[in-house]
Amino acid sequence: MNTGNLLDPHTDADALQFLDDETIVGMQREPVWRLLIVDDEPDVHRATTFALSGVRILGRPLEFLHAYSALEASDLLRSESEVAIVLLDVVMEREDAGLALVRTIRQELKLTELRIILRTGQPGYAPEIETIHDFDINDYKTKSELTRTKLYATVTAALRAYEQIRKLDEMAFYDRLSCLPNRNKFIDLSDERLNDPALHEDVVAILDIDDFSEINDALGHQQGDRLLQAVAERLKNELGPDAVLARIGSDTFGLMGPTDIVDPLRVLALFRSPFVVQDDAMVVTATMGLTRLTAGGVCGGDALKDANIALKRAKKSRRGSFVVFSAEMGSDIRERVRLLQSLRSAVESERLFIVYQPQVNLSTGDVVGMEALIRWKNEDGTFVPPDKFIPLAEASGMIIAIGDWVLRMACFELVRLQSLGLAGLRMSVNVSQIQFRHPEFLEKLGAALLDTRIRPECLELEITESVAMEDADFMLETLHMVREMGISIAIDDFGTGYSSLSQLRQLPIDRLKIDRAFVNELSSDVLGGHIASMVVELGKNLNLKVIAEGIETEMQAQKLKDLGCHEGQGYLYARPMTPPLLKDWLRERGCIQSA
Repeated sequence: MNTGNLLDPHTDADALQFLDDETIVGMQREPVWRLLIVDDEPDVHRATTFALSGVRILGRPLEFLHAYSALEASDLLRSESEVAIVLLDVVMEREDAGLALVRTIRQELKLTELRIILRTGQPGYAPEIETIHDFDINDYKTKSELTRTKLYATVTAALRAYEQIRKLDEMAFYDRLSCLPNRNKFIDLSDERLNDPALHEDVVAILDIDDFSEINDALGHQQGDRLLQAVAERLKNELGPDAVLARIGSDTFGLMGPTDIVDPLRVLALFRSPFVVQDDAMVVTATMGLTRLTAGGVCGGDALKDANIALKRAKKSRRGSFVVFSAEMGSDIRERVRLLQSLRSAVESERLFIVYQPQVNLSTGDVVGMEALIRWKNEDGTFVPPDKFIPLAEASGMIIAIGDWVLRMACFELVRLQSLGLAGLRMSVNVSQIQFRHPEFLEKLGAALLDTRIRPECLELEITESVAMEDADFMLETLHMVREMGISIAIDDFGTGYSSLSQLRQLPIDRLKIDRAFVNELSSDVLGGHIASMVVELGKNLNLKVIAEGIETEMQAQKLKDLGCHEGQGYLYARPMTPPLLKDWLRERGCIQSA
C-alpha cells in the first residue's frame, strides 16, 4: 500500500488539512476507508496518493490499493473486501476497459455498495451524460479538473454516500438485536452458497425456540431479547465460519452449512446447557426443521420454505427434536394448495351445498331436530370429505364466509320445515373456532335471527369440546351472550377433549353430544361403552340433555336408551339428506302431511 508523503499545508493555496506523523502512528488499528486506484499510468497513482495521503475523511484515514489494468482490478476486487471507492480510468489496455470493468463490478461481482468514480484524460471518448446514464457509476471527472481540493470533495461525497448505503443495507438486511443477517440476507447468502460448485450436500435448517412467547410474558421482553442474544452468540461460536447463521423471525434462526456442522443432533445439544442471562441460568429447548440439498437447481428461498414445512411438522409431533423435509411433505403442501384453489372455485360456482340429518328422541322415535352439514361435490361427481376441506377453510379464513352462509341457509330451511307443521323442530349448526372468535360473530348471528324470523330457542349452536375449553374467560362471556339471545348450545364430540368438571359446570350449555367413536364401542365386548355411560351420567348430574351421534344399529340405540341417553342421530334413522329428500323422508314418517 502506497501512502505517499505528508504535505505542508502552506505550500499551496489548494492544499488540504493533513495529519502529523504521531497521529498516523496512533491510528494504525483504526477503521479505514479503502480506495482502489485503477489506471495504467503510474504517475496517476503517485499523484492521487500524494494528494490524499494522510487525509482523514469522516473520521477515518484512507488506505490505497492499486491496479494497473481492468483485469488486475477485477482479480483484486474478488479477493479484497470492504473497498469503498474505485477511482477508475476509462481507457487502459482497451479503449473500453474501464466501462467493461464497471459492468463486471456491478453485474458479475455484485458490488452494489462500492462507489465508482470514472476519470478520463480523453473527455471526448465517452460523453459524460451518456456514460452516467448508461453505466452504474457515481461520478465522472476529467483528470485535469481533479485538483487536490476537488478530489478531496469528490472522494468525501462518495464516501458519505457509501456510508449511508451501508447503513441502509444494515437496516434492510441485518437484525439489530442479534447483529446477524435477517431473512432476506439469509436467502441471498444461501443463493450465493448454492451457486458455488465447490459446495454441495449442504443443509438448510430453521431452529425455533420452544415456548418463547411464554418466556416474554413471564420475564418481560428485555429478558427475552437478552436470551435471543445469548442463543445467537452460542450458535455463532459453536457453528463457526463455515455455517451461515441468521435471525429470520422473532424466535427463529436460519442455519446453512455442511451436514457435519448443521447436524440437528449437534445443534440441539447446544441447548442442554443453561444460557446465562444477567446472572440467571435459563434452560430452554428448541425444535428444528431441515432440508438436505442433495440436488442442484435449488434456490435459498425454496430451501427455506421446505425447512419451514419440516419445522411445522416437528412442532406438532416432535417438539424439542427435529424433522427432515421429504418429498411427501412437499406433495402434501401442493395438494393442500390445489385443494384450496378448488375450494375457492367451489364457493364461486356454488358446488358447496347443505344436507340435513334428523335427530330423534330415543324413547318416542319422534323427530326433534336437524343437524345442518356442509358438503362439497366436485364437477366429476366425487365428494371431498369435510374433514379435508373444513380445516383448510379454517386455515385460509374462508370459513367465516362459508359459516355465515351455512347459518343463514339452515335458518331459512328451519322456517320452511316449521311451516310444514314441525313447529317445535330444532336446527343445529356447527360453529368453528375461527367463526366463534370473529369480532362480528354475535352481530352476524343476531342478523340471521332477524332476517329469517326464526324463534331463537329453535336454533342450537354446536361447538367442539376443545373449543369450549380454550380461553375459559372469553368462552364463558361469549356463550352467555349467545344464551341471552335465546339460542341453545351443544358440546359436540364430547369425550374426545380434556374437559375438567369445574370448567364444564361453569359453561351455559344445554346438551352434550357423545362422539360416534364411543357409540361404536357399545358393540365391543371389551370396552362395552363405558365412556358413553359416563357421559350420560355426567349429563344427568349437570341436568343436561345428551344426544349420541353415529347410531347405526338397533343394539346401539337400545343400549343408549337403557343408559338414559335422550336423543340420537345416525344411519339407523337417516343419512344426511338434501331438502327435497328430507321432505320426502318426513312425509313417509308421517311428520308432515302429503301435498
